[in-house]
Amino acid sequence: MRWFFWICVILLSAWNMTTIFLLMKNRSDTDSTSIGVTTSYLSWINTFPAVSLCLSKNRITKEFSEAVKRRAANNQSPSYTYIRTLYDYLFINPNNLYLKEEYCKDLNSTCGVDILDMRKELFASSCTEFMEQIYFSEKLLPNCEEIFKFHELEMGYCFLANNLIDYQNIETMPLVYSSLDEYRNLRLVLRSGLIYRYDLYIHSPENQPYFNALSYTITSDPSVHSFNVEGIDNHHDVIDEPVSQRMCKFDTETNDNKVLYSFSSCMSEIRSEIEMKLCNCTLFNQSEQNPLKYCGVEGIVCLDKENLATKVKSYVGSNMVCLPSCMEQQISYVGSREKNFNEYGDSIMVEIEITSPPTARYFRAVTQTKLDLVVAIGGVIGLFTGASLLNILEIISMIFSKIRIMFKN
Repeated sequence: MRWFFWICVILLSAWNMTTIFLLMKNRSDTDSTSIGVTTSYLSWINTFPAVSLCLSKNRITKEFSEAVKRRAANNQSPSYTYIRTLYDYLFINPNNLYLKEEYCKDLNSTCGVDILDMRKELFASSCTEFMEQIYFSEKLLPNCEEIFKFHELEMGYCFLANNLIDYQNIETMPLVYSSLDEYRNLRLVLRSGLIYRYDLYIHSPENQPYFNALSYTITSDPSVHSFNVEGIDNHHDVIDEPVSQRMCKFDTETNDNKVLYSFSSCMSEIRSEIEMKLCNCTLFNQSEQNPLKYCGVEGIVCLDKENLATKVKSYVGSNMVCLPSCMEQQISYVGSREKNFNEYGDSIMVEIEITSPPTARYFRAVTQTKLDLVVAIGGVIGLFTGASLLNILEIISMIFSKIRIMFKN
């Protein structure tokens, strides 16, 4: 009877040990990182959020009409509907696929012109062409090109400030502020009356403007947009943890060495892949893309009929293919207001301000390493068997010694 009792005790212990082992292994596989908060904000140097300006449709100007006339066949005077169609084509992006195909009949795939050449001629490729003044923390900056870098993105010709695409790391970005700074604002004075107007994007430094990003239309009225920003730091060993556990990606975790990972770059890549599957072409994108794959008029009409943006968002949402960045700033919109007067005359003024300096910062750290798992397993074995790893090794050594003696005899 005593042997039966001990068999039950051993089986129960083995079952408990196995259950605890599985729980510890599951925690190690699914919950090895945690996010905490630090509040030592007086010593922080904070990175201003990325600010992007993208050129969008404004109005047809004399300059644009003359550019179309120079490209017309046999020097014929083009109709207004044809000029309007080309104007719409010039500003095509995933959020604006409206184009009248009938006005491009009997012409080449790009409605009788080299649309890329027209974009280069009519759009600014340097901020100096439309940016008159730029102030940061109420200080006039001498050269906008040191702040705003030109990029051709899916949202058109864009100018990016404080974006990781132009810097080796966040620490080298030019727009920073501390909790002790009296002013935390960026003011832009822009030219008006051009072929294009400006869409404003405020986002984390690793992201770029993309079709599902929130934008703010810049109008002729002087306006101020207010935000609050909270950053996140990562312990150096977080990157060694599986993506499935931390549920985010670092900028180096990408299949394309030329493109840093971000939520926006992932969305753009998925969008391009779906465009190719639907209509065998893609919209204007980063300069590294093959222009031969860009959609002509028929391709754009095809994408419009296929309801492109909705399909991309549905695919990403149902498959969880685009994870957030591990270093993404948490940017909250506070509000916008108009100023009573414009001290810059006919120019357009827009200002981005941080309402209050951050008083909390998140940090992501590893709480369960492989060594922690080994130590926990050893503790469970000691709890249920009353033995340590050394005891078990001694027992194994003793068994082998007995076996060796038996064979010698």
